Amino acid sequence: MAVACPVCADERAAGAAFCEACGNRLRDPEPEVVPSPFSGVACRYCGTPGAVGEDGYCAQCGMLSGRPRDHLETDLGTAGASVTDRGRRHYRNEDAVWLAARGADIDAVVCDGVSASHDPDVASAVAAQTAGARLANAGPDGVAAAITAAAGAVAALATTGDPRRAASNPACTIVAACIRGTDIGYGWIGDSRAYWLPPEGPAGQFTEDDSAATHAIALGADPQLALSGPDAHVITKWLGADSPDTDPRVGVHRATDSGYLVLCSDGLWNYLPDPDAFAAKVREHLRESGGDPLTAARSLTAYANAEGGADNITVVLIPVVVS
Repeated sequence: MAVACPVCADERAAGAAFCEACGNRLRDPEPEVVPSPFSGVACRYCGTPGAVGEDGYCAQCGMLSGRPRDHLETDLGTAGASVTDRGRRHYRNEDAVWLAARGADIDAVVCDGVSASHDPDVASAVAAQTAGARLANAGPDGVAAAITAAAGAVAALATTGDPRRAASNPACTIVAACIRGTDIGYGWIGDSRAYWLPPEGPAGQFTEDDSAATHAIALGADPQLALSGPDAHVITKWLGADSPDTDPRVGVHRATDSGYLVLCSDGLWNYLPDPDAFAAKVREHLRESGGDPLTAARSLTAYANAEGGADNITVVLIPVVVS
């Protein structure tokens, strides 16, 4: 059977996608089939296996059982990896992560949405994307400018989109780093952390939390009591239109020995606040993974969930090799 092209009337074989005479499309292309991130997933409400559709809703009970951001991974092979996960108690993932490599240059950003604000998941995503894009053309000394750009982008959310944002400004924390050879530039606002994990000994914490607990410790409070108190995770600086201070603190570390740069949100470090314990746990998971960053990041995320998963969890592992 032949069909006539509606443009030039030339007869083409049935089923042809384009007219061979004039190039007109004769039928729409087959849509690309993208696997659902929830393929085979059981509904968290009714337990029906495989009932969660690509939009995250259960076909059996109709509940929103998952979102695409619930669990995301970035795999750079031996150059590094990231995992971000909703955890066990939050209904959505308000963390966001950026991890990108261009040859030996690697950029990483972790942002944690402030749950008390409106659209914290939007704030963290905008901040991570804005800072990550700026880091692409920056050196170790350019982290401050990247964070400042992210702060401006998050502040602008208060006057765009959902009008409820004006009453409760979208907000998030940020920690960012760029690796250029053995030079590591880093900066932060809030309580997401960056660590340097040397071959042995405790992890060196690059960041100092902008939090009520850190302020109390500086005034002489017992660290263990301050970190376990009800106001421990009240942050004193953040990205958002109502933040009292968006000047990032920054630094540059020049590695003399090989090690790992670790960025994470408090969904992980809250279970390992001591640098010795943090180093031991990360090394344990790296050892069990055979040194594979993605496998280790996955198992550290699983560890945090096994400990309670009280918050969203994000971890980035980047090996830095000094030859």
